Amino acid sequence: MKLRNPYDHIAEQWHSSSRVFRARKYVDMTLQGLQPGANILDWGCGTGTPIAQYLIRRGFRVVGVDNSEKMLEIARRVIPEAKLIRGDMLDLELDGQFSAAIAWDSIFHIERVHHRAIFLKLYELLEPGGRLLLSAGGSGVEGFTSEMYGQTFFYSGHEPEVTMGLVRAEGFEIDFWEVDDSSSKGHIAVVATKVG
Repeated sequence: MKLRNPYDHIAEQWHSSSRVFRARKYVDMTLQGLQPGANILDWGCGTGTPIAQYLIRRGFRVVGVDNSEKMLEIARRVIPEAKLIRGDMLDLELDGQFSAAIAWDSIFHIERVHHRAIFLKLYELLEPGGRLLLSAGGSGVEGFTSEMYGQTFFYSGHEPEVTMGLVRAEGFEIDFWEVDDSSSKGHIAVVATKVG
């Protein structure tokens, strides 16, 4: 099997590395008011840790989507309760609606020209009043690469105001946002609600 996604080459290394669950406070904001058993989409779920695993422990049903087969192989061991799907954000069609969707550290791997289409897709996947958590690059750089564990990864983003404008344009109300990691080219966290 040909490995196309750079995450396929580093899945075990990435999974076994020590990482702080810095998204936890944003995940908790997103889950406020949701009943246990609600369906949550984890778009870019990776190996299932820490986000999908945390959601399952809190009693939610999780559908995890990732484009790396090797990351999903690990996720199947870590979160066997989740429904896991391999797919590309731009092409994958999902059935059903979700009470919340999380796209943490995934959208910025796609060229920013496609970000609005992704926000629309997420809007359509959410129930009315559904919550969205996403992270995005905040540097406004159209495209750059960096190295991780010897593999090259692509990143693309807008200035924070542009990202939030695109999110609002697709029918979301921004509940909260902040630069959560200024050392990482202005990485931002956004919590939003589907209006209508």
